[in-house]
Amino acid sequence: MAAFINVLALVLCLALFYEGIESFGCNPGIVISQAKLNETINGQQIWNATVENTCDCVQLDVKLSIPNFDSAVKVNTTVISKSHDDIYDVNGGLPIYPHSGVFFTYAGQNLNVTINDHTDACS
Repeated sequence: MAAFINVLALVLCLALFYEGIESFGCNPGIVISQAKLNETINGQQIWNATVENTCDCVQLDVKLSIPNFDSAVKVNTTVISKSHDDIYDVNGGLPIYPHSGVFFTYAGQNLNVTINDHTDACS
């Protein structure tokens, strides 16, 4: 009977420990939003895209997949720059701190943006 209680106590401790680790992660961590501005340039709609870190952890090496991205206006390359193919580095590879974000403005169609990669840096 004592062995059963010891095993049960060990399982409960491991479950609590695992739950503590699991709750430390970020889901989704990075949120991408796009807002249409009341402006056009060369007949193209102007948009403001925001990449926000909703996590309590710093986000590192954030990369987005943006197929067919072509802006009719110059995009701030310190915020978003093409890495290769349809993959773009966000914030020049610098961290995006908890509950903050970066934004860029572009002109064209609403983008199909997805997260390609990022690293949660939790201490």
